[in-house]
Amino acid sequence: MKGFQRLEEVFKISKTICIAHGGDVSEPSGGTNRVIAFATALRDAGFDVHLIVPSPKRRFSSDLQNIRIHTVPIKAGGVKDQPIRALLISLKAKRIAEKNNAILQIEHSTLAGFATLIGCSDFVLDMHDLAFMSPLYGNLPFAKVVQKFIYMIEKRAVTKAFKIIVVSNPMKEFIIKEWDISEDKIVVIPNGYFESKIKGLEKNDRVIDEHMIVRLGTLFRHLDVENVINLAKSLTDENIKIYLIGDGELRPYLEERIRRENLRNIVITGWLPYEEAIRLTAKAKLVFLTIKRSLTTEMACPIKILDYAALGKPMVLSDVSELSKTFKENQAALVSNPENPDAFIENVRVLLENENLRKRISSNAKKLVKDFTWEKQGEKLVKMMERLR
Repeated sequence: MKGFQRLEEVFKISKTICIAHGGDVSEPSGGTNRVIAFATALRDAGFDVHLIVPSPKRRFSSDLQNIRIHTVPIKAGGVKDQPIRALLISLKAKRIAEKNNAILQIEHSTLAGFATLIGCSDFVLDMHDLAFMSPLYGNLPFAKVVQKFIYMIEKRAVTKAFKIIVVSNPMKEFIIKEWDISEDKIVVIPNGYFESKIKGLEKNDRVIDEHMIVRLGTLFRHLDVENVINLAKSLTDENIKIYLIGDGELRPYLEERIRRENLRNIVITGWLPYEEAIRLTAKAKLVFLTIKRSLTTEMACPIKILDYAALGKPMVLSDVSELSKTFKENQAALVSNPENPDAFIENVRVLLENENLRKRISSNAKKLVKDFTWEKQGEKLVKMMERLR
């Protein structure tokens, strides 16, 4: 109880917040967008924001001006580097928070779990996803042991947090049932999209390329590669190309499959700055997100769906997350069971051929997504912090 009483006193007097994040905020990703959006929202609301992150591979976004950035001498890397990276970031964040009598906000449950091992408690946990069932750990040697450890780490994180922010209602319900966490402790703030950057597109950027299908985002292990390969094989118009905008751990495997299958209609762009990735996506005739079902993806709130909708793109989605179900219910996407690959390919074919359907889905998606801007999600975080104060 002393810890909670101390934190409540900090909340009452502090307008300083330390945000600890284990990812590289110089590289575009869903996690990066969320951290930048929350940090800038707090800054704009008058909070003194400290951001503790690994050394960047590229330049920090200009959006982070007037935020005090502290780096640790290790770059964001693979799973093997996670423990040492997490400990270095946690130690620095703990020291800065204590020195400035600041609120500590930790991004991701795994980082927060490691932070508890060095004495951090009564922090705000922003839980982007559910980690212990992630393929990231399931494909490692001694996978079951690793997953059990990650489960323990996540449980410590949610137990010792003062407040927990989650991205979806299914994640909230899971935490309550699995780890016996009070509902009052949890706040749902979904992901969002940068409205200003979408509106900033030039007219020429919005000219549709009739031969372009796009999948935007990191090439991670949840991506259903077989669906992508089979879609490429199914396309009868040799001029149509599938653009995979992004990079990630699956890229070497995808490139090998493309060579083996002699597929000339798949283009992997690699890493692109966010603005350039959005400009390229805006030209697509249609977009898609095909992912495998897992506990992790069921809890998620895929940012790429929100970017698609904000751009007014007709889209084909896997029926996995709460967000995909919302789009299905509002006729803002064609949605299929991930266990039915034929349905996914058929949905793409139907959208390619039906202009009226594309227009209707595009219109519905743009209406639906208006309440999902990062600006509005940031306001929710600020209000939460202000209520705590």
